[in-house]
Amino acid sequence: MSVHVSATERALPEPRPAPVEELTAAPVGPVPFNWVAPTGRLERALTAWGRGHLAEVPAGCSFDVLLVPGSLGRDVLARVRAAGVRPGPVVLCPAGAEFIVRAGSAADWCAPGATVLRSGSLALLPPPSVLVPESVAGRGWLVPPVHRAPSAPPGAGVPSAASLLEPFLAAVQAASEQA
Repeated sequence: MSVHVSATERALPEPRPAPVEELTAAPVGPVPFNWVAPTGRLERALTAWGRGHLAEVPAGCSFDVLLVPGSLGRDVLARVRAAGVRPGPVVLCPAGAEFIVRAGSAADWCAPGATVLRSGSLALLPPPSVLVPESVAGRGWLVPPVHRAPSAPPGAGVPSAASLLEPFLAAVQAASEQA
């Protein structure tokens, strides 16, 4: 049995794979904070933010995250400011408020009701331009990150967890008195 192949069948080009979209950082302006770069996720964060998405950045490397539950977040923030402490960046999320604090400073945090994200846990950070009441997937900056010079040390602009303890405990006390 023989198979006959026509001239047109021989001339068909080989199929080519579809082009794959390259993942490159989209321009979002200057990076407003220097505590993302040491995590090794800066390019991924810039790409996500350039597309209007959340960036997954591991906590515990160059910053820690304190999750203050529910409505306590805004009260803690008001008390931090009233105490004259610069709060640093704060993300409002469905579970409450996530306070970005200096790396390693939350290791001994033992206040009831607040949670420290474990080292390596992914913090979901909205694009720097998404300020509350706007949000991406329910997350927006209550206190946006501040631009720091590239030469500033990684912890510049973020407070220690200890500076939030007294305002947090006062907010918990006030909430329990109202209940």
